[in-house]
Amino acid sequence: MYKNINILAAALDWGLGHATRMIPILRPLYSENHLMIGINKSTAPILKAEFPNADFYELPSYHIRYSSTNSHLAMIKLIPGMIKAKRKEHQWLQEFVKTHQTDLIISDSRFGFYHPQIKSIIISHQLSLTYPSSLSFFGQWAQKINEKWLLSFQEIWIPDTSEHLMSGELSKNTKLNSKFIGIQSRFSQLQLPKPVEKEFILAIISGPEPQRSTFEKLLIQQKTKTHLVIIGGNPQNTNTNISQDNMSYFHHLSKDELQAYIQHASFIISRSGYSSLMDYWKLSCKKVYLIPTPGQTEQEYLAKRMKKQNICDYSLQQNFQIQNISFESSVFKGFGINY
Repeated sequence: MYKNINILAAALDWGLGHATRMIPILRPLYSENHLMIGINKSTAPILKAEFPNADFYELPSYHIRYSSTNSHLAMIKLIPGMIKAKRKEHQWLQEFVKTHQTDLIISDSRFGFYHPQIKSIIISHQLSLTYPSSLSFFGQWAQKINEKWLLSFQEIWIPDTSEHLMSGELSKNTKLNSKFIGIQSRFSQLQLPKPVEKEFILAIISGPEPQRSTFEKLLIQQKTKTHLVIIGGNPQNTNTNISQDNMSYFHHLSKDELQAYIQHASFIISRSGYSSLMDYWKLSCKKVYLIPTPGQTEQEYLAKRMKKQNICDYSLQQNFQIQNISFESSVFKGFGINY
């Protein structure tokens, strides 16, 4: 679609999912255009590994920290910080284009990453926010802000099918002009060799602090008969990985290493982040158990939706016990590319 132009791209730094789902979108643009990518400490290792010949620029971080409580109201309280971060990144972009020829801007959920004189595209599956009825006033206010910010972009790309296969009600909004670009995952459908001989359960940790560390501690304390492999989702951590009799811990794995572990796991325990669900769909994972980030209504909605569709089960973090999961058999059909 685009050739011989200068493309500026950036992803939100709430965990790694926004950066990883941009990879398959940027891949076909990488070889025929000049790619400039905005990064920060958390997204740099992944994006530099995928696009070594691109130019990279340090971006302001959103510095989002979830509440240590399960409160939905705590999510609403994040909005003032997001407004401040949006303003800072918009100022950054305005200065950047003064000295760098930029023909196209692609943003994954960075709402300040647009320019009125340059075609600006935002990638988002959240055109309609979810919120509990008890917070309907705040939820409606947040939705109006969401729509206003999305309308700053000339195009909205939804990483899903037109049937709303993965996103459900989240991507339905007749007020916004959007198009579906299909489910996006950095992984391939190639079956990779088994990374270890023994049977193992795979637990993948992701998302902002402090809930990332809370989930990590909860998993490490679990008692399992089957070997537990934990991926910490922390690529900037250079400390030594941990290997014990019944547990292995990796701060981060390369794309191919992670794909191999996902493909050969007896069972996968994971957050219900949207990018993770797209990865499981791409790899046709049949046994997945979801733990939505506490208080994050989008992940709670997606986990409930997966259960309602008979794809996989879930539990809230405060109720999670690994021994309560039946690994031998499952009444759920799992993720797959054939539905």
